[in-house]
Amino acid sequence: MASASSTLTDSDPDQVRAQAAFTANLRIIGSMTIGGAFYGFMSTAAALCAHSLIQTRQSRSRKHLVFLLAYVGTLWLAGTTAIVGMSGIVIETYVIHASTSLESPYVQNLAPGGFTMVADIPFWIICMLSDGMMVWRFKVVWSMSHFYRYLIAAPVILYLGTSILGFLAFIVFGNHPVTAGNDTYNLYLVTTMFISSFCLNVYITAFIAGRLFLYRRRFKANWGSPDTSHYSSMGSILIESYIPLTICTIPFLATYLLNHPAEYMAALILGEMQIIAPLVVMIRVSRGVAWGSSTAPQSLEDVVDRMIEAHELRTVQGAV
Repeated sequence: MASASSTLTDSDPDQVRAQAAFTANLRIIGSMTIGGAFYGFMSTAAALCAHSLIQTRQSRSRKHLVFLLAYVGTLWLAGTTAIVGMSGIVIETYVIHASTSLESPYVQNLAPGGFTMVADIPFWIICMLSDGMMVWRFKVVWSMSHFYRYLIAAPVILYLGTSILGFLAFIVFGNHPVTAGNDTYNLYLVTTMFISSFCLNVYITAFIAGRLFLYRRRFKANWGSPDTSHYSSMGSILIESYIPLTICTIPFLATYLLNHPAEYMAALILGEMQIIAPLVVMIRVSRGVAWGSSTAPQSLEDVVDRMIEAHELRTVQGAV
């Protein structure tokens, strides 16, 4: 993964070695410990999602089920490959080339190809699938609104921009050294891609969370509490609006732009969270507790049913 370049200004050899050791520790801990833990969370979420989809297969066609399972499987496979690639980068950097990597505290970009490509391409695939899922959920939540036609343009443009920039950076120019000669544009492509993806996350999180919260508040004020399975807590709203993914993007973007040694740890966490977040939403969708095109009408039907039951109960009690 390309990282922003920095210039070492401190010439104290002891301090340089200490900073280099600190960088190595962060990258090793990030890839082996933190990355392994989040990989376990991701694998668990993928298994639960696949199990939930299979359990509720009666509610969808066979082709739809196969497509959803393929989506889950592709996310899991890409996440696994990314973990392997990032771990391989650490091994190649601090085991095979230990003598040179410990000379500078700043992250050294490896030669193109090899483990770098193994980590970069799956990361781009994860971004495409995760961001695509977010755009689809935005469509589902806002499709019945009069403002939908005006709001959908921004996420679609951001998604296309992120996908194209990632394709150029990781696929087309992936075999070019990131900071060699005239190839510094690759670094700018990667940086712009990350910023575009972050803007997409913030946009969708804000609008989905805002719509669900307003729906819940207005419904409760006029009709009483919605079905207990739908948005009974702020946690459910925040999960469906992808706020955990947005929160994880902030430290990664900050460490990446500052070329901080923790950027690889943050990248691993973000990569796995980009898989976990849509899988959790898919679990809610498969169980019928996520917002769908029939959520509002169904909620009103539930209210009418409760009103009829209450009226019948009062009638019976009055007759007695």
